[in-house]
Amino acid sequence: MMRSATTKKEHILSLAQRDPFLRVEEIAAKAETTPRYVRTILSEARISLMQLRRDYARTMERRLGINVTVDRAGQGLSDALSLAGNEVGVNKVRVVQVVDARLAQILGVPKEESLLKVSRVRLVNKRPFYVSEVITHKHLVVEEDLATSEKPLRQLLGLEIPGETGFVDRSLEVEPADAYIAACLGLSAGHPVIKSGNVIVTRDERVGIEFNYFDAHRVRFVLAGQSEYTLKIEEKVDLA
Repeated sequence: MMRSATTKKEHILSLAQRDPFLRVEEIAAKAETTPRYVRTILSEARISLMQLRRDYARTMERRLGINVTVDRAGQGLSDALSLAGNEVGVNKVRVVQVVDARLAQILGVPKEESLLKVSRVRLVNKRPFYVSEVITHKHLVVEEDLATSEKPLRQLLGLEIPGETGFVDRSLEVEPADAYIAACLGLSAGHPVIKSGNVIVTRDERVGIEFNYFDAHRVRFVLAGQSEYTLKIEEKVDLA
């Protein structure tokens, strides 16, 4: 169905203002027009996607009202949030078995081995804030207090032993939310999420992988403290 020029213009402006993180090419595709036409319409309306993004970020920052620092290795994020005066809770827990060659490779087990994936949604001030997830090859008994305890999943699952556990291969990446993560955070599937992760090493054994998922439009990570750090950049590769 063809849109009139006026309707198409309004549609472009609506798309840009509703989701300023869309690229010009994406707006053009949704409006069934060309990127050049989109730029012309935005210019005529004196609309800057960059400024809309800054305004959106500031609005979300005020709405979220959360500013927390996790200032020591191994400290649980929920602990840091509580210490900052926030109310932290849980509203959903999931335990599933998965077979994932990439995760198995990270843990150093056969790629066909079944892994246990435990996740829960963390509420901050009664709103979903992030999803925590632990994947392990260990055979564990999942306790009932998983849904009520303030402790990190790795501790509740017995994967962290004080004085004998370390964290390696820390990572941050942005990826599209799958249906489960999106539903947990109140997002649409495919919405960008920040995925922070690390490998849990206890007694020199890789016992688990820990991930936390956040709405990429609601939070930012700030490198605080030491001015020097090591950064490694890798291209993501899918395993056959």
